[in-house]
Amino acid sequence: MAKRKKRVPTYKQMAFDTAVRNPERYIDILTVVRDFDGEILDDDILLNIVSALYLEGVVTSSEININENTTIRDIKDLVMQVNSSRNADGGFPKGYQSRFWTYMRALCELGFVFARYNQEFRLSKTAKMLIDRDIDEQEAFSIQAMKYNRKSPYRNVSNDFNFFKFILMVLLKLKETNKSLSYEQFIIATFSNDGNVENFLEIIENNKFKDYDTTFEFIKENYSLTTNYQTTMQDYPDVVRRFFIISGFITIKYSGKKLIQINENKLDYIKEICNIDFNLTDDEKNNENLFFQKFESYTDIFLDLLYKYREQDKIIGDIYTKQLYSIIKDYNITEDIIIKSIEKIGSKTTEIQEFKEIPEPLKLEFFISILIALKYKSQFIIRPNYKADHIGKPYSHAPGNTGDIEVFSKTIYWLIEVTLIRNKTQQLNHETTSVIRHLFSNDEFANRFIKYLSFIAPQVHQDTQEFFDYQIVKSKNDTHDIYIKPYSIREFIDIISNFNILDDMNKYTQKVIEDFRNKLT
Repeated sequence: MAKRKKRVPTYKQMAFDTAVRNPERYIDILTVVRDFDGEILDDDILLNIVSALYLEGVVTSSEININENTTIRDIKDLVMQVNSSRNADGGFPKGYQSRFWTYMRALCELGFVFARYNQEFRLSKTAKMLIDRDIDEQEAFSIQAMKYNRKSPYRNVSNDFNFFKFILMVLLKLKETNKSLSYEQFIIATFSNDGNVENFLEIIENNKFKDYDTTFEFIKENYSLTTNYQTTMQDYPDVVRRFFIISGFITIKYSGKKLIQINENKLDYIKEICNIDFNLTDDEKNNENLFFQKFESYTDIFLDLLYKYREQDKIIGDIYTKQLYSIIKDYNITEDIIIKSIEKIGSKTTEIQEFKEIPEPLKLEFFISILIALKYKSQFIIRPNYKADHIGKPYSHAPGNTGDIEVFSKTIYWLIEVTLIRNKTQQLNHETTSVIRHLFSNDEFANRFIKYLSFIAPQVHQDTQEFFDYQIVKSKNDTHDIYIKPYSIREFIDIISNFNILDDMNKYTQKVIEDFRNKLT
C-alpha cells in the first residue's frame, strides 16, 4: 500500500467524527473490540472486528439481518459487500477496513486505544477499566479529555492545545462574574487557533452573536472555513458538546438562549484536574506509539485524583428526592408532560427543551424517577444510580453493583431496572442476571421485609420474561418475600397511571407461582 502524502497542516474547527454522535456508544464499541486486544490489525482480523460490531448490534445495516443464531462467519461476505464503497481513511484501505477506522478515530485521539493498520491493536488501561465498570463513563472521558490535544498523530492541524481545558478555563473565568457561555459563543470557541482564554473573552465581549446566522457570518469573515453551514453550526459543535457533557464538565441551561455553564457539582474536581501538568512533545504529537505511551504513563496520576473525588458523586437519596420535587416545580412538570417525554425518547422532539441534552438511556431513568415522584409524593425515597449535575439532571451512569433506580421506605425496597435495548439476545445476556444479583446482595436493604423488582424495556422478549418468571419461583422456594414483574415501557406507564404498580407486581408474582403449582399437579 502506497504511503500517504501528508498534507500541510492548517487551522481547523474543533471536531470529532460525527459517525458516532453519542459518546456513550463508544462503551459498547470498546466492549466488542476488547476480544481483539493484542491482535495484529490485518485484513482478516479487521473483518472479524467489523463483523462483530454488526453481530452485537453496535453497527446496523438493512442489508444484514442478525438473529440469535447468527455468527460472524455467516455475515462476513455481507459485511464486505455493504462496506465495499467506503474510501480509504486513516491509513486503512478502502472497504470494511476504513469502516473500522470510522469507529476508532476518536478513541485513538483520546488515547482509549491504539489502532494502526497491520500493527498490534491495544486497549488502554482506562478503556479496560471502563469496560470492567471499575470506572464509569464520566470518569473515563474526563481523564482522557485532560490528556487530549488538538494536534496529534490522528489530527493534522495547526491548532496545538487542549480544547477541553481551554473551554473549562473560559467557563471558570465567566463564573467569576456570574456569566455563562452562549451556544453561539461556544461555536466561535471551536475556531480558536491557540486556546488563548483572554483573547477569546475579548472576542465575545466585543461582538454580539444573537443567533446562528450572525455567528456564521462572523466565522466566514474571521476564520478559514471549509465546511458548510450544517456542519459548521450544528454537526461539529454538537458532537463536541456531547463529549463535554459525558465528561461531567458542563451543564446546559435554557434562559431565552442555550447557555453552557460549569457543572458546579464537579467544580473542585475540575479545578484540580485542570492543574495536572500534561503536555505532549513534538515527537509524541507525530508518532502514534509515543502518543499512546504518554497517555498511558499519566493514567495513574489522573486515577488518583478521580478516586479522591469519587465520594462526592454519590447521590444521597433523601436529598435527591427533594431535588426531583424542585425540578417538578421549576419546570411545571405534570404527569401528562412526563409521560409524553418518555414516549418521545429516541425522537428528535422533546417536551422540555432543557432535558434534550441528557443521553437517551439516562433520560429514561430520569423520567421514570420523576414519574414515581409525581405518583408517590413523599411515600418513598428515590435514588437513581447515575451522576447528576447541580440542577439534578443526569449526565453519566455511576460505577458499582447497584440497579438503575432504588425506591425505598422503612419497610419496602423497590428496585427498578430500565433499558432501551431491543435486541433479544443482548437484553437477556446483559440486563437480567445482574439485576437479580443487585436485588439479593444489597446489604443496605437486607432488613426490608418486602422487596419489589420492576424490569422496564421497550419490549420484553419471551426469553426475558421466562427468566424473571423462573426467578419468582426460585425466590419463593428460597423463602424470600419478593415480587417481580417485567414491563414494556408502554405497559409500565399505563399501569402506574391507573393502578397501584406495587399491587400489580404482587398479583403478577402470585399468578406465576400459581401457574407453576398447577403444572406440577
